Amino acid sequence: MKPFYRLAMVACLCLLMGVTVWGQDAPLGFAEGDPVIEPNFGDDIKTLNPIIVADGPSQDVINRLFPVLIQYNPFTLAWNPGEPRGLAESWTISDDGRVYTFQLSDEYYWNDGTPVTTADIMWFWNATINEDTNSNNQLLIDQVESMVAVDDYTLEVTFKVASCTALDTLNPVTAVPAHAFEEWFGSDLAGMEDSEFNLDMPVTGLDFTFDNFRPGEQVTLRAYENYPDPVEGSVIPAGYIYKTVTDQVVQMEQFYAGELTWLESVPQSSMEEVRTRSDAGEFQIFEAPANTIRFLSFNLADPENPQDAVDEDGNPLDQGVHPILGDKRVRQALALAMNYDEINEGAFFGNGIPVASHVLPTSWAYPEDLAPYPFDPDAAGALLDEAGWTDEDGDGIRECNGCETTEDGTPLSFKVETNAGNVSQEALYTILQDQWSQIGVDAQVSFLDFNILVDSLLAQNYDAIGLFWNFSIPANPDDATDVFTPSADVIGSGFNTGSYNNPRVTELLEEARLLPGCDQAERAAIYGEMYEILADELPWLWLSTSTVMSAAQGNLENWDPQAGFARWNIDAWTSQSR
Repeated sequence: MKPFYRLAMVACLCLLMGVTVWGQDAPLGFAEGDPVIEPNFGDDIKTLNPIIVADGPSQDVINRLFPVLIQYNPFTLAWNPGEPRGLAESWTISDDGRVYTFQLSDEYYWNDGTPVTTADIMWFWNATINEDTNSNNQLLIDQVESMVAVDDYTLEVTFKVASCTALDTLNPVTAVPAHAFEEWFGSDLAGMEDSEFNLDMPVTGLDFTFDNFRPGEQVTLRAYENYPDPVEGSVIPAGYIYKTVTDQVVQMEQFYAGELTWLESVPQSSMEEVRTRSDAGEFQIFEAPANTIRFLSFNLADPENPQDAVDEDGNPLDQGVHPILGDKRVRQALALAMNYDEINEGAFFGNGIPVASHVLPTSWAYPEDLAPYPFDPDAAGALLDEAGWTDEDGDGIRECNGCETTEDGTPLSFKVETNAGNVSQEALYTILQDQWSQIGVDAQVSFLDFNILVDSLLAQNYDAIGLFWNFSIPANPDDATDVFTPSADVIGSGFNTGSYNNPRVTELLEEARLLPGCDQAERAAIYGEMYEILADELPWLWLSTSTVMSAAQGNLENWDPQAGFARWNIDAWTSQSR
C-alpha cells in the first residue's frame, strides 16, 4: 500500500561556532536523534546530479537523496531484490539472458508528493545516452541496448548480449525526479552541467532530503518522514551534515572534540591513538580491508593536445605520445625505483599493503602469483639507459640521448599532482620524489585542491596524477573496462584519462564478461591474464591499499558498519544530546 503523503517540517540544520542548533523537537518516532555529522575530506561537492556525477564527495551525498534501481545486501554484498534504497522488488531474466524485467516498489515518493516510477529511471537513462551529456557511465552505455517503461512500476532492460556482469552494469542506474528534471533541464542537456539546480535540488527523497549547500562549509540534509524502508521503523537522525574539513589534522581535532559523529576512514597517523581511546570506551571502531587503492595515473598521450580515443564514427584518432611517460620502460623504471618498505613506514605508519595491478588482494579474481615490482634501483637505471635516458651532462638529472618519445636534450622531468591536506598522500609523494631523484628522475610534485585535480584528470592535460580508486561493490573485475579501454577514453567524462589502449586487454574483458555459464574460476583465469598485462605495461602505478579504520563517538547507538557498506543503516544511527 502506498503511504499517505505528508510533508514533514524539520528544523533547519546549521553549524554555528561548532554548536548544532535546533528548533522544536520533531514528532515522536521520527527525527528524534541528533544529526549525523560526517567530514568531507574531498573539498566541496561538485554536483547533486546523479547523471553527471564524477567525484566521490558528490556521490556520497547523492547516495542519501536518490533511490537506485538495484541495491546489494550489506552482509553478503550480493544483489538482492527488495533491499532498502533499491526500487526493484523482484526481477526475471529471459531465456536468452538478455532481457531483465524489474518490478519496482510503489512505496517511494519524492518530497513534493510525486510517486517514484519508471519515468524517473527513464529520464536518467535517456539523459545518460544523450550525446550532449557528459556522463561517466560509459559501461552502461556500451552494454545496454534499451530500457523501456512497460508501465509505472515495470521496467524492461535489454542488454546487447547476455553478460555475466549484467546486474553490476546496472549499478549506477538511479531514479531522478523526472517532472522536476524536465522543468529544470528540459532538452538542453548540453547546458546541464552549468545549471544552478545541480547544487540546489529542492525535489529529492530517500532517507534524507536536500536542505542547503554552503560552499566551503557543508551540505545539509534533513530526515525524510516518508522514506519507506527505515531499519528501525523511522529515520531517527534529524539530519545529515556533510561538513567540509579538508585538513586531516583539523578533522581529527574536531572528532576528538565531539564535533563529528563518525569518520569513515581514520588517518593512519591517528589510528593508534583512536584504538587506545576506543579501548577506554571513548570511541567505537571498526576495521576492515579497504576497498580503495592509491594509484598514480600516467598520461600516455600528448598532454598538450588531448583527444578522444575515437571519432564520432568509431575511427581511432591520433592522440600523440607523452614525451616522457609514453615509453613503457620509463614507467617500469619508476616502479622498480620505489622502495615500498620505506614508503610504508614513512607515510602509512606500517599499515600499508602493496598492490601490483588493478585488483585488490581480497577479490575473487586476484591471481595468486601476481606480485608488485621489487625494489631494484640498479635494474631501474638499466631500463632508463636502454630507453635512451642518460645523464651526459652530470647534473644528476637524466636527459634524452636517443630516446624514442622526444627530442635529444629533453630532461627526464614531469609533473606529479595530488591532493593537498592528506598527510599520508603528502608524505607518500615526498618520499617518491626523493626515491626517483636517486635514479636521475625529476618528479615535480604539487599538492592541489581536490576539485582542481579532478578537472585536470578529466581534461587529460596532466603528466601524472595521484588519487584513490574505489572499486565496485559487489566486486566486479569488469570495472577495468571503465578505465583501460578506448570506449572510456573521452575528454571531460571518461575515466581512461591516460589514453591506454591494448586490444588484448579489451578482448580479455569482453571474453570474461560474456563467458558461457559464467564459471567464476574460468573468469578469474581470464582476468588474471589481463591483470598481468596491466602490471607489465603500467598505465597506472598501483601504490598501496590498507586496512581501513572507521570510528564513531562512543554514544552513537545502532552504528553497525559492514565491510563495503559502512552506512547501510545510517537512518538508524542515534545519539541524543538534546
